[in-house]
Amino acid sequence: MSGPTDYVLGTHDPEADRLRVQHELWLDEASRAWDAIGVTSGARVIDLGCGPGLVTEALAARVGPSGRAVGIELSPAFAAQARARCARFGSAVAIEEVDLSASQLPRDLRTCFDAAWIRWLLMFLPDPGRVLSLAHQALRPGGMIAIHEYIHYSTYGLLDGGPRIAEFVQHAMASFRKSGGDANVARRLPALLTKHGFELVQVRPIARVARPSDALWQWPAGFVRTYAPRLVELGYSDHEWLESTLAELSAAERDSSSVLMCPTLLEVVARRL
Repeated sequence: MSGPTDYVLGTHDPEADRLRVQHELWLDEASRAWDAIGVTSGARVIDLGCGPGLVTEALAARVGPSGRAVGIELSPAFAAQARARCARFGSAVAIEEVDLSASQLPRDLRTCFDAAWIRWLLMFLPDPGRVLSLAHQALRPGGMIAIHEYIHYSTYGLLDGGPRIAEFVQHAMASFRKSGGDANVARRLPALLTKHGFELVQVRPIARVARPSDALWQWPAGFVRTYAPRLVELGYSDHEWLESTLAELSAAERDSSSVLMCPTLLEVVARRL
């Protein structure tokens, strides 16, 4: 994030659409993590960095009317979308606009959750440990946290070494660094969690690849189409590069032998001490 409500990836409609596709394509892996941290009927769960509320909605459906799901979001635009999306759950869901760079959570959000979920949030923040401190505040003793963040972002790309897509990945990583983020933040998570009052329970890599005929192809390819224009806006390259990058991606989609690898994730599950 580069400002109080300004995201590196933006909050515009194409980004919201990309997040919807992302949610659908990664729901199986998210559900596996939620199983690991006990997100079941009656559980109280907090979604840190909830965006437009797609995950919060799924968590609310999991915990049911006897549970509670709270989404934490910085952007007023995304928070409004999340409230609208989750309105059908009534008081079982709340969306709170909270700056995760703060040192304290609001009092009513402290020590009251059984589980916490973080995905693709810490990579954008200059101080991910601060969010882990807030997660520690939110959880009851013994509460569980699951985190999905990248450990090897440079694995993202065409297996035949498409040069424009490779440049896109490097530009994207540079844009995250410029805003104080770290695309490979998962490498630091075990030590950071231990420092902030958690004990590790399990650590698991998640590597996925897609062919043009796969539904998953939409996710890494869609990010190129959504974020490459943003990179031009941010000054990382020019319109000629953008056209060349999109042409390379389109050519790959027409080739049934193409394989596009997603950035490698790490799933970290920990328990609050």
